[in-house]
Amino acid sequence: MDYPKSVPGIGLVNGRFVDENPLSGTPGSLIPATWGNSVTQEILGVVQAAGLTPNEASNNQLLGALRSPALFQTAPQFDAGRTAATSEFVQRALGNYANARGISTSTQLTVADVGYAIGLGGNATFTVTLPDAATVPNGATISLHCRNSAPVTVASKTGSQISPQGAYLSSIVMNTGESANFIRESGTWTVYGTASLKYASSFSGMVGNPGYQKYPSGNIDQWGYGTTDANGEVYVTFPISFPTAFVSVVATHVGGDGAMVIMISGSASQQGCRLKVRDAHASVSAGWGVTYFAKGY
Repeated sequence: MDYPKSVPGIGLVNGRFVDENPLSGTPGSLIPATWGNSVTQEILGVVQAAGLTPNEASNNQLLGALRSPALFQTAPQFDAGRTAATSEFVQRALGNYANARGISTSTQLTVADVGYAIGLGGNATFTVTLPDAATVPNGATISLHCRNSAPVTVASKTGSQISPQGAYLSSIVMNTGESANFIRESGTWTVYGTASLKYASSFSGMVGNPGYQKYPSGNIDQWGYGTTDANGEVYVTFPISFPTAFVSVVATHVGGDGAMVIMISGSASQQGCRLKVRDAHASVSAGWGVTYFAKGY
């Protein structure tokens, strides 16, 4: 589309139309039929593409066509072309979540769930399986929030595609109140959110007796149980070795005789310590139970 510069004798000035000037006797520019028809057809092409019927009496059909949903289609999800983005496309890609839904039974998620916020409800365990990471583009995101009173397992469809805190796992567990964003990064579902914290080395621990808990500060709590030998003593080995130093231990005799537990001086190390139990009469016995709680870093 351009001015009819190639048509001779139509009176263009600097390639543009001009009006007639009666004072100077200069004629106005002529509009060639071919050019006029071309301009009209250009406009009609837009009007008809929007599904409108051309109406000679209407002066706003071009505006109506440009505002028509038939003319501006929302591109498919994950489209990376250079077509104009509709508000719907921007909302889905960069605004709020595309949609939200809840599930309470074992479910295989699909590519259609990308962009969703999904609540995990119910009161019984079940498994949610993520789409194969190979079927979605980088940056695809699925957000899960667990409000189930029982743990929910989130599993890979194929192999060990789930990566919380740098690990590569085939599944993770989400507990009540935990949330997780699963983002496709280089062939894996990288996990962000509270559900990933328990897989971080700075938060790792062991549930049970004995057990331990690490903290981001570097501090470590450890606990366990032991029974005395004939000398009323027990050497307790910590579940893990303190990386830097042992700090303290608090121990309690499991029984109703008021026996006292102390740590034998010089026995403590990063791996464990020796405890001694004496009752109110300074008597000792084998088989007395002792619980302990140790701190270090």
